[in-house]
Amino acid sequence: MTTGIEELKLPKKRMTRGPGKKPTLVGTSLRLPREVVEYFDTHFAYTKQAKIREILTEYANNQLKEMK
Repeated sequence: MTTGIEELKLPKKRMTRGPGKKPTLVGTSLRLPREVVEYFDTHFAYTKQAKIREILTEYANNQLKEMK
């Protein structure tokens, strides 16, 4: 026996990122030489991950431009 309440429940709205948001990043594991990690630890201690991401993105974009 049902009470009819099941029919009244609204389907859950799927949570998505709103308009104007940056695309999500992909998690990965990267092995780097000790000298590279020490360099970023010394010069960019608090923004190490962001700086490595910035440099790699810039490099990749430059390579794509050269391929065209």
